[in-house]
Amino acid sequence: MQVRELSSDVDIVAAFPLARELRDRIREDTFLAEVRRQQREGYRLFGGFEGDRLVSLAGVRRSHTLSRGEHLFVDDLVTAEAARGRGHGAEMLRALAALATEDGVPRVYLDARATARGFYEKLGFTFLTAIPCWIESRVLHRKKG
Repeated sequence: MQVRELSSDVDIVAAFPLARELRDRIREDTFLAEVRRQQREGYRLFGGFEGDRLVSLAGVRRSHTLSRGEHLFVDDLVTAEAARGRGHGAEMLRALAALATEDGVPRVYLDARATARGFYEKLGFTFLTAIPCWIESRVLHRKKG
């Protein structure tokens, strides 16, 4: 698998069907604009190709937080359903780790779905105790007490 950054409008738009396998909230008519918005904040989109066929996709951003220090955060990682189980996800993560290492970034973080825990554990990821959660801001804003 060859990994390369997707930066042209054509490449990003072509990645929509694979991104949709992971993110059901995204829409084809707004996908490019959403990626471009995230890119202004440092997001980078990488594609893994077998020949000219996109089989894996990863969206990452370099970040620094008080809790984690300098790190590469993997926002999105998906392998095409027809290509799963052939090592593409692991290969993509190794390519991203190499990129991070070259840039002097010591760690890679991500939020894993419970169903993918075994996959990440096999690669050596350490699981933390934090549990991501969310609430609509308007709901919390209205709560009393």
